[in-house]
Amino acid sequence: MNALLRRFVGLVEADARAAGFTRRGPVFRYFDAGGDGIAFDIQRTVALRAEVAFFVNVGVLLGPHLRYYLGRKDPHRHAMPHHSVWHYRLVATDDTAELPDHTFELSTDADADRAATVVRTWLATNLPRMKTWLGDADAMIEAVEHHREEFARAHAARLADPRREAGRFPQGRWHDRAIRAYAHAQRGDVAAAGAETATWNGGEELAADVLALADRRRTELKG
Repeated sequence: MNALLRRFVGLVEADARAAGFTRRGPVFRYFDAGGDGIAFDIQRTVALRAEVAFFVNVGVLLGPHLRYYLGRKDPHRHAMPHHSVWHYRLVATDDTAELPDHTFELSTDADADRAATVVRTWLATNLPRMKTWLGDADAMIEAVEHHREEFARAHAARLADPRREAGRFPQGRWHDRAIRAYAHAQRGDVAAAGAETATWNGGEELAADVLALADRRRTELKG
């Protein structure tokens, strides 16, 4: 591992471990008892202006949705942010930047320290809220609705004033249809799960997994 990147990882890992994360290579993972979790990774990219460059991606993982992707693989070893129902790429620049940039670039120890501060601050601010979503589909759906409201307000502000400062959009993207579908499935509600997945285009395999889970749960709940 590049020395500057190693310095950055060491600084971030100290806080991540304290928050319950385990690191394997460039990926940090946290899971609750029910199999939901959070993962963030360091994704290297081409360094044009620095010694090393990378992105930091973070995702919220929904247990049954994750099992669809991984099958028999151990999620503690293989889960990635792109397997998530909420995904975000951290912004490397601060609020003074004219244009936000998602690329962290390191050429000096000071760069590594600054990048680590950005990531550690983001984690400290957002992890407590993200952990409340785990194991609680209703909390996730409430967060989705809040996200939509924030987006609508930011979009309206942007239309009223095209300057970037006028409309600050909420972070990340939700896969809310999967959250709703698996929530129905976990309750054994085959009809609701079927209605939720009926309009999916190009997601037939995922829809089939949802319906199979709904059927299994209905049988289990009937005893």
